[in-house]
Amino acid sequence: MKILRIFSLIAFMGLAAACQKQVPQSEVVRNAIAFCETFYDLDYAATKELVVPASLPYLSYMATNTTQELIDKVNAKGPVVVTVISEQMNPEEGHATVICSVKNYLKADFFNGTSAILSEKQDTIHLVKEGERWLVKMDNPLQSGMQNHD
Repeated sequence: MKILRIFSLIAFMGLAAACQKQVPQSEVVRNAIAFCETFYDLDYAATKELVVPASLPYLSYMATNTTQELIDKVNAKGPVVVTVISEQMNPEEGHATVICSVKNYLKADFFNGTSAILSEKQDTIHLVKEGERWLVKMDNPLQSGMQNHD
């Protein structure tokens, strides 16, 4: 009888430990992963649903400058693989940061017309709370950092 109790206790502890590892992802993490997957796979229509309105002009620029050659490269390379390295969330202030590892992604330089499939990069995704949703606020690399004093 003692053996049955010990076995039952071990089985229960194992089951409890297995259940604890299956924590559902937060909306912040889900949206950061979905953003990376759609953005780096050049699926700008899907990406558009994950970003704040202020990021739409930059996304539009990216879509306008994406050539068929780039789309063919992305389609031939296979899917982007995204894993979360870390996340920081401040729900009271309505912002979060997720650092992701992005593997098998296309790096495109629209200014020089070059592109390459690279093995891995780390991307920092900034999200803000807009209403009930967490949306990505894209950093705009097109800004030169110079102020226009006109």
